[in-house]
Amino acid sequence: MPRIVIHTVLYLVCLVVLISCDLFEPRTPEEPTAARGNFIPPTEPELVIDNLINAIRERNAQHYVQCFVDPTIHDIEFEFYPTQRALNQFGSFDGWTVQDERSYLENLIANVPDNATLTLSLHDGRFEGQTASEAIYTASYRLTAEHTNDGFQHYVFEGTLQFDMFADQSSNWVIFRWEDRAFEEQRSWSELKGAFKL
Repeated sequence: MPRIVIHTVLYLVCLVVLISCDLFEPRTPEEPTAARGNFIPPTEPELVIDNLINAIRERNAQHYVQCFVDPTIHDIEFEFYPTQRALNQFGSFDGWTVQDERSYLENLIANVPDNATLTLSLHDGRFEGQTASEAIYTASYRLTAEHTNDGFQHYVFEGTLQFDMFADQSSNWVIFRWEDRAFEEQRSWSELKGAFKL
């Protein structure tokens, strides 16, 4: 058999194989399997704070709630203690859960345009009474949220916070109690939560 015929037959066989295997067809996009962003396994309490700051900056509600105790895994319920002004303005926060944390943040994110600021900065942070499995973290905070809610025209929130934390059975640290304290003349984080709670 002449060489040209062999090359032609091989070429045609390769062409048929390539066409039949849909190599050039676009594939169906895959669903994302995990939230994007920088979540570091919180094997130290300091990493919980880093994850919280990153989650807000990255607008990642999944990573945000991973900073808090999961009541479906632990026997400890999350507790949030708002400022008095937030209670006066928005009513009771009784029964505030990690799901409420997720809902308010998702609502806030939906109301902050992509080109607008959503950042958290913490100052004078320190851990007190830290043991191998428990810690208390206190800091002053400044949260900037350039949202589009015309009914609540406040964009900078300042105060101090206290996080009570523990290490779970996987040695990952989580926040189980949050107390918010207002500066006298400033809007607090509690008020932002009240304005955006669903």
